[in-house]
Amino acid sequence: MKELMTKIKTFFFSTKAPKPWEWIILGILIAIPFLSYFYGDTMSIVNYEVGFMGAVKNYGGWTSYYEYMKYLVESDPFGFGSHNYAYATYDFPMYIVLGIWGIPLWIFCGSKGLDVNAFYLARIYGKSVLPAALAVSAVLIYSICKELRLSRQQAGWGAFLFASSMCVFTAIGINGQTDILGIPFILLGLRAYIRRRRIPFVLWFMIAVMFKMYAFFIFAPLLLLAEKKLWKIGGSVAAVWALKVVQAVIFSPHSPAMAIKQQFELEIYNRLTVNRFPFVNGDVPTVLVLIILLCVYCYLHKEIEDVEEFHKYAVWVPMTAMVGLFISFESSSYWYLHLCPYLALMLVYNTANLKNNVLFETAGLIAVTLSNYGSRPWAFEIYGCHNMLLEKFFGNYNAVEEAYLLEQFAHRVSIVKYVGALNAVFVVTMLAFVWMNMPEKTGHETEKSIRGYAYARLFLNAAVAYIPLALFVYNLLFLA
Repeated sequence: MKELMTKIKTFFFSTKAPKPWEWIILGILIAIPFLSYFYGDTMSIVNYEVGFMGAVKNYGGWTSYYEYMKYLVESDPFGFGSHNYAYATYDFPMYIVLGIWGIPLWIFCGSKGLDVNAFYLARIYGKSVLPAALAVSAVLIYSICKELRLSRQQAGWGAFLFASSMCVFTAIGINGQTDILGIPFILLGLRAYIRRRRIPFVLWFMIAVMFKMYAFFIFAPLLLLAEKKLWKIGGSVAAVWALKVVQAVIFSPHSPAMAIKQQFELEIYNRLTVNRFPFVNGDVPTVLVLIILLCVYCYLHKEIEDVEEFHKYAVWVPMTAMVGLFISFESSSYWYLHLCPYLALMLVYNTANLKNNVLFETAGLIAVTLSNYGSRPWAFEIYGCHNMLLEKFFGNYNAVEEAYLLEQFAHRVSIVKYVGALNAVFVVTMLAFVWMNMPEKTGHETEKSIRGYAYARLFLNAAVAYIPLALFVYNLLFLA
């Protein structure tokens, strides 16, 4: 027995990289909710994939994509139900990625007039663009760690910690949203920045801002940290928005479909800026104040010549930008995914403070997830498991006469009552994380063991993510 305990202790205190079987365990833990959930927005995403080729073949080509999706929403020509569709409200590069991924779905379903969302395997294939992007992002996290001169073992843990983040379970496993698709481009831009390659840095972020405007909140302070000449700053900013201009030329902003897209973008902007600081007789958006403060700090900072100091800021600035963004308004649950790459990078970069960093990162993201269970239960509700994997093992959800929903559970255990407190925990832990990892406080220990912390964090995250799944199985076993 003593020998066994010694082996277990040796294993958990080992500094070796994650083993293949550990990645398999992580993959299974993510795959269970991924195969068991089909959130309503995911249905629209799968139809975006099929709709791309539908526009190309049946509606005048790819330039008619936005109008084609509007036509599907308003006319339901195939009789699948208008709830299957959504207006195209993202920038076009998003739909290029989805359209290419969806070509097999078009061949086997769309071209034959079949409802792609009626088939389990088609649903799973349509969703699988998300874990594919997650895998690419994890590889890029590993690559960035190597650029930061971390060991192969610690780079491996950086990728593992990102892939096992709380928001990976919720955003990809449950919500099935597209936020992950833009993250590889941001990470490619960050890697180019660390390499001090200005042109690739700008080009990758030029693509990234087309997937999510949040990318610009990372690009701007990083640019101002490295560049002090105003004409170069202006040129780089103009270049980053160049694709937006090209898109406006190709797709007329006066068309009905693009008017819907513009209205959606305005609603998102208003949501970002809903919280405001009072100012004289008016107010100013909290998020813009925080991001501009970071930009001013970076611009006024002296040019950094030392490589190690430059690396510290290259990790700290994106993390601080995303923390500033997400503590300034109540986000959708899946948007918090944009925090995770930079928190994971800092966990392995500042190993001198690993224990506290893991504690605050885990507590903060679990708190905001539980808060979302209380304030936005529909995004995690158990009926999202209908016609998915768990039904194949535990029975038909339709047999449940009176379901016990996540919303009821959240009231029962007082999550709803303490939503404000949970959000406060998130804000405070994230601010503390930023403060604890200021560049001058960062230290790196090459022989620091990460495995034990990674396991505790992984199983805590999985336990919270599995609450809606456990409720679904409870309904099938005891209420059907």
